[in-house]
Amino acid sequence: MSENTHQHDVIYLEADSEITEAIDKLKASHSSEVRIAVPARSPLLQSAVNLKLLKRTAHTLSKKIILISNDKATLSLAAGIGLMVAKNVNAQGYIPEAAVFPSEKDMEPIVIEQEVGEMTGRNKKSKKSKSSDSFKKQHISFDGDNPEEDNPQNEPLNTPKNLNRGPKIPNYLGLNKKIGVAIAVVVGLILLVLAYSFLPTSKVTLLTKAQKTPINVKFQLDSTTRNSSYTQGIIAANKLSMSKDLSAQYTATGKKDIGTKSNGSVTIDNCDDTSSHSLPAGSKLTASGKTFITNNTVTIPAGTAGGGVVICPSLSHVVVGITALESGDSYNLPSTIFSLSGFSSHYRVVGSTGGGTSQVVTVVTQADIDKAKNEMINTASQNAKQDVESKASNDEKVFPETFSSEVASVNTTSAVDSQSSGGTVSAKVSYTELSATNSDLDKLFSEQIKTQIPGNNQIYQSGYTDSKYAAKADSPTQASVQAVGFAYYGQSIDTSQVARALRGKTKKDATSIVSAKYPQVTEALVDNSLPLAPNLPFIASRIKVEIKVNTD
Repeated sequence: MSENTHQHDVIYLEADSEITEAIDKLKASHSSEVRIAVPARSPLLQSAVNLKLLKRTAHTLSKKIILISNDKATLSLAAGIGLMVAKNVNAQGYIPEAAVFPSEKDMEPIVIEQEVGEMTGRNKKSKKSKSSDSFKKQHISFDGDNPEEDNPQNEPLNTPKNLNRGPKIPNYLGLNKKIGVAIAVVVGLILLVLAYSFLPTSKVTLLTKAQKTPINVKFQLDSTTRNSSYTQGIIAANKLSMSKDLSAQYTATGKKDIGTKSNGSVTIDNCDDTSSHSLPAGSKLTASGKTFITNNTVTIPAGTAGGGVVICPSLSHVVVGITALESGDSYNLPSTIFSLSGFSSHYRVVGSTGGGTSQVVTVVTQADIDKAKNEMINTASQNAKQDVESKASNDEKVFPETFSSEVASVNTTSAVDSQSSGGTVSAKVSYTELSATNSDLDKLFSEQIKTQIPGNNQIYQSGYTDSKYAAKADSPTQASVQAVGFAYYGQSIDTSQVARALRGKTKKDATSIVSAKYPQVTEALVDNSLPLAPNLPFIASRIKVEIKVNTD
C-alpha cells in the first residue's frame, strides 16, 4: 500500500453509531481534514439530514470531511449535497456525480487495516511489522457487522456474492410519520364533524301575520342618569361628544381717523333758573353733529333774575375747556352754539375749537370678528354633526334635534379697533348629541303600549324602528321626545320552544315545523353561520329566533 503524505484524521464508526457520536468525534479532531469510515448500509449514511449536519458542522469548524463509502445510496445523497467521498481511507476524495454510481466491479467491500489498540479515531500510517507477536492486524469489513459470520466458508470478501451482504434496518422513522399523519387526519375529521354539529349558530326569522294598532309614545332622554325607567318614561341617554379647534381668516372693514383731536373752550350761561349747578368733567356737548367733552369739573353760576324772569346772558357765567371726542379736522369749529347734554336749552353755551387733523386708517371691528367666527362655526358644525353621530354604535338611535355646539374660547390675532388689514380668529368648540339604545326604546315602547294590546296577545313589533320622532333639546344633557307610529301584535309565540323544535332539523323543514304549532307564521327564514351546513345546530342555545311582521 502506498503511503499518502497528506496528513488527516480517520474517524471509525460502528454500524449502529448515532449522528451525535460522529459530530462529537469530528469536533474532537485536531486535523483540518477528517475522513469518516462507516459500515455500508448504516442508518447514519442513509439520511440526508445526517449528512447535512456533518457538512454544516465541518463548515463551522473549518474542516474538510470525506466519507469512506462505495454505497450507492450514500453516493447519491453525497452528490445531492456536494459532500466528498473516497473509496478507502487513503484514496483521493471526490464529489460524485448525481445519479451516477460505481460499476459492479468497483463495489468492493472497504477493508481497512488497523492496529489493535488504535481505535481512538486517529489515523496512523499502516506499518508492516516484522514481529507478528508485537501487533495483531485486524480486518474490518464495512460491508457487514461481522465478516466471519457473513462469510462462514471463508470466501473472498471482495467477491460479488458478498457485495450487498448485511442486515436490513427497518425505517421506523417513516412508519412513525405515516402513523402520525393518519391520526391527524382522523382527529381532523372528528373535529370537523363536531364543528358542523355543535359550533355553528343560526338565526331564524319568523315572518308572521299580525294585528296593527296606532301608538303615541312620549319620553324623556336624560344623559345624567345611568338607569332607565320605562314606567316613568325616562331613558338613560348616551351623550355623544367631541371637540374641534377651529380657525378662520377675517378682513378688517372699519375706518378710523387717528389724526389729532380738536380742542377749545366754551362759555356757559345759566338762563334757566336762579340756582347754581355742578358740571362734571367728561360732560358731553354737541354742535354741527360733532361731540365734545369737558376737560374738567366746573360750577355753573345761578342765573340773574330781573322782572320776574332770568336774564340771559346772565351777569355771571363760567368758561370750560373742551376736546373733540374723535380726531379729524371736521371737528374744527368756528364760534358756535353748543348743546349741553343733561341741561335744558335755556343754557347758553358758545365757543369755538381748532387744531384737529385727519389721518384715516383701516381698523378691525367687532363685526369683522363676529362674522368670521359665526361662518367658521356654522361650516364646521355640518361636518362635526356627522363626526359626532359616527360615534354611535349600530345598536343606537341618534336624535339629530339634540345636536348642539358650545364655544369654549375665542382668540384673535388683531384686537378690535386696532389698525390692521385683517387677521385670524380661532376657537375651541365642543359638540354634543344624544342617543338611546334600540333595546331601551323597544322596552319603553312595549311598556307604554301594552295596555293597548287586547287579551293575552304578544307584541311582535313595538314600532320603535318605524315611528316618526320629534325631539326638543331642553339642555345639552336632556331632551323631550314624542314618537308616533304603529305597533303589531298577535298570538303568543314561544321563541325558546321554537329553537328546541328546530334542533338538528334541515333548513327546508323549518317553515312546516313552526307553522304546525303557530299557524300565523307564514315562513321561517334560516341563516346559518356556516353557509354550506344543511341542518340547524343540535344545541338550542345556538339558535336565535326573531319575529318579523310584514308591514306592507
